[in-house]
Amino acid sequence: ISQAELIQAGLLKNPTVFGSVRFPANSPGATELEFGLLQNFLNLLMLPARQKIAAAQFEQVKAEVAHDVLQVTTEAERAYYEVLGAANTKNLRYLVMEASQASYEFALRLHGAGNISELSLSIERGSFEEARIALAESENRLRVAREKLTKLMGLWGERTKWRTPEQLPDIPPKEVSLDQLETLAIQNRLDLEAARKRIDTLAQSLGTSIAWRWLGDAEVGVSAERDTDRHWVVGPELALELPIFHQHQARISRGEAMLRREINQLTALAVDIRSEVRELRDKLIMQRYLIDHYKRVILPLKQRIVSLTLEKYNYMLVGTFDLLNAKQQEFNAYA
Repeated sequence: ISQAELIQAGLLKNPTVFGSVRFPANSPGATELEFGLLQNFLNLLMLPARQKIAAAQFEQVKAEVAHDVLQVTTEAERAYYEVLGAANTKNLRYLVMEASQASYEFALRLHGAGNISELSLSIERGSFEEARIALAESENRLRVAREKLTKLMGLWGERTKWRTPEQLPDIPPKEVSLDQLETLAIQNRLDLEAARKRIDTLAQSLGTSIAWRWLGDAEVGVSAERDTDRHWVVGPELALELPIFHQHQARISRGEAMLRREINQLTALAVDIRSEVRELRDKLIMQRYLIDHYKRVILPLKQRIVSLTLEKYNYMLVGTFDLLNAKQQEFNAYA
């Protein structure tokens, strides 16, 4: 659309043809004829300025479209990892549910033999039902995540049966450099570039309005007239708009206000971008710390607890419930 407007800005307006016929009322003279051809002269003079403004608008729109494309790409990538994470979580919740089911079934046998109380059996059943609910919720989250990604990819019918890897990829061993991120964003963010182009467009449009404020519509052309005595008269014609009642003050004032607004919005956007970068950088650092802590400390500790509990179970120092509970805690930590 913007490209079509750019082409249109480089075209002249079509000339205007007019004509009139006047019949004699009383005398037997000939019919009076008049013909003319007019072209908007101001349109011709402002052609370079219009092209320059349209070109600036075209660059602005290209930056906006490119920014939108990157946004969709990023959103789809994020949704893809959400699907992988939801699938892995569902698988873990299924293992937790199986462990809870085994614990509850074992408790049923013990209760039937009179070895545990009704309270202990109810506690085991409560854990099992909670695990079933957690599994159902994880399955629903996976369906929602898949549908979101399907919509972002624009798929339907048989193409919605896409598959993903079984496991999330490993965390990168190190991050890209986090130095000078704010400067990098300010220099390269396409929405900020589009805002700058929008200011350029408004500034050029305002400058054109101020420069031509004293000149309104101006038409030049040629006209030919045949009088009643059948003689033709041919000559140039000029029509000018007289700037008596206004000199486009309202349009200029509106343009100045719009320019001030865009400049303030550009400043606000730059501030927001810097804040967003700092927030995401801090979040990234904290998430990496938490992941490293889980991998180096918590998961090995949970695995060690399961191993030690299994040893005690083999020597009949702890019960089956203790072993299953330790395994469930390991699953939860991994999730």
